[in-house]
Amino acid sequence: MKNRKRVWVPLLVLLLVAAIWYSRPVTLPDLMKGQELQEINVLIRSLGDWTQEPETATVSVPLTSPEGAALLEQLQDLSFCRSLTDPLIKPLAQAVNASHGSVSYEAGDWMFSLSLAGTDGDFAVLNFTVREWSYAAPGQADFYGCTVPDGEAVGRGLGEQLWALAAKYDPNS
Repeated sequence: MKNRKRVWVPLLVLLLVAAIWYSRPVTLPDLMKGQELQEINVLIRSLGDWTQEPETATVSVPLTSPEGAALLEQLQDLSFCRSLTDPLIKPLAQAVNASHGSVSYEAGDWMFSLSLAGTDGDFAVLNFTVREWSYAAPGQADFYGCTVPDGEAVGRGLGEQLWALAAKYDPNS
């Protein structure tokens, strides 16, 4: 009995340390694994009204422009806390071909998707609505949920900034 405790206690401590490390706040440079950003592509899509074709706007934001530099600075100031449950639930949900989250969208809700291209050609993707955030790190195809401190206010502010960029760089938006 005593030997079993010797195995389980360190194992539980190791698991706790790993969980704390994984869910710690990370920044965009952490998610980009040290790559320098070369380009930001933005896709904005309407959500909620599935009876008609979604409205979209796409724009490539030059990082050399003042707007691109301001966007990059704002993105680098964000911190993301990764969800401990996503890596556990996502494979199970895919195994039974089900969704692990059921979020309803209303007319007027928008999804913003930022494709962040690094210097080696690999890219990360950051998706957000006003209420939820997710990311895919370079080399990953799966998106994982994350939280952003004061995420709703940050999402609204960043969304307005992205709309202004789309209006400036995409004449069709």
